Amino acid sequence: MESSRRILPAILVLFLLLISSETGMRAAEARTCESASHKFKGPCVRASNCANVCKTEGFQGGHCRGFRRRCFCTKHC
Repeated sequence: MESSRRILPAILVLFLLLISSETGMRAAEARTCESASHKFKGPCVRASNCANVCKTEGFQGGHCRGFRRRCFCTKHC
């Protein structure tokens, strides 16, 4: 009986530590800036092609966007 009185508070403290570490510390997300590609020609069909062209322009990646399917380059601001 005495040992259960010592274990229960210890389990409760561990549980609270786990919950607080999950909710208390969140990683800050970097903003992503976009710019229309200057070198990509034609409609953007594959995002991988767009990303490769954007990397040659000094960006980190790119994706196809919009009704006209234009290539937009992305980087962290």
